[in-house]
Amino acid sequence: MAGDKYDEAKLKKELEGLPKGLSAEEAYNRLIYLLAEDYGPVVKEIENFRPAFDVGDLEGSGKASEEKGKKPDRVNVSILLDASGSMAGKVNGRVKMDLAKEAIRDFVSNLPEQSRVSLRVYGHKGRNSQKDKEVSCNSTEEVFVLGEYDESRFSKALGRFKPTGWTPLASAIQGAQQDLSAEKGENVKNVVYVVSDGIETCGGDPVKAAKALHESDIQAVVNIIGFDVDNAGQRALKKVAEAGGGEYQTARTGEDLRRLFEKNRNSIGNLFRTTGRVGNLYEMNAYKLNMIDEIENLLGSNPFVGSKFLEVYDRENKRLMEAVNLLVSLEKIDEKNRDALREKIGHRLKLMQQYRDEKKEELHERLDQALEKARRQMEENIDEALNP
Repeated sequence: MAGDKYDEAKLKKELEGLPKGLSAEEAYNRLIYLLAEDYGPVVKEIENFRPAFDVGDLEGSGKASEEKGKKPDRVNVSILLDASGSMAGKVNGRVKMDLAKEAIRDFVSNLPEQSRVSLRVYGHKGRNSQKDKEVSCNSTEEVFVLGEYDESRFSKALGRFKPTGWTPLASAIQGAQQDLSAEKGENVKNVVYVVSDGIETCGGDPVKAAKALHESDIQAVVNIIGFDVDNAGQRALKKVAEAGGGEYQTARTGEDLRRLFEKNRNSIGNLFRTTGRVGNLYEMNAYKLNMIDEIENLLGSNPFVGSKFLEVYDRENKRLMEAVNLLVSLEKIDEKNRDALREKIGHRLKLMQQYRDEKKEELHERLDQALEKARRQMEENIDEALNP
């Protein structure tokens, strides 16, 4: 039941079938079997982290023309915002749509200058009733046409709609493909961010639409941010993101949403940074910062700004502790074994934290070694240029 397979009702049913009087060891083994996360993918990323610098000549020619080292001239950021009736719901006392608008406004206002922005909404017409379904399911509109960010016009665009109707997600993705239809070429990068609190409700196929967009000559990447989405919804939206070549992320609160957008803004910024081709100290320092960001993305201290490893073990630890409480309420363990079980789970958490701290130190050492090697090579290049 790890990851997006977690289901609290199924977990409770599973634990109800356990005998009473469990020892801490027996309970721990069962919970690990049910809830332990798969660390394989993120650990593989950590172990494969190998910073390397391609040091060029003083003029920055030579290998700099290689395709791999090219940076885009511009990045088009297309935002698709769910305006269905459920977005009128509240999280921590505030309307979800208001929180989403605030996070989006902050996100686009701080994108790199080379970025261009589009905002498309869907489900913003009619009402969330059967008689209005056709009207609502046909409602998707680009309210801010792709172009340079303008604070006044963008704010007006955000104020033009309220959450009312159904959820035509597939149609919105198809609309984004039309919005980006002229944005092609080697030096253009297209990125789509969908913000939604639920799944398709209009009979469309968002997985098919996302796949078509990603595999088209536009080559857009479709990312999904699920805002206050249930487990079934998360599984469905994750499939859309995977089909679109992107990433699925979950936000439970407005603060989560803001932090996720901050992480994505940093990802956009990284597209314009030097990727390892260095010819001077300025470029080397820029790449160093890029690599530090990557280390934090893998192992940093805050899961909502991109710490992949922490996000996994933090989710696992919370679910394990909730399961302990459930075992107690079901009278499967006594107080003594409850405390011993919590101690075992706490020890597992400490081991994960220890691994993270050790790997952070190791990755920073790898980065420092690569920097030193590049610096020495740069000095040799300068010496050769001065003493041919």
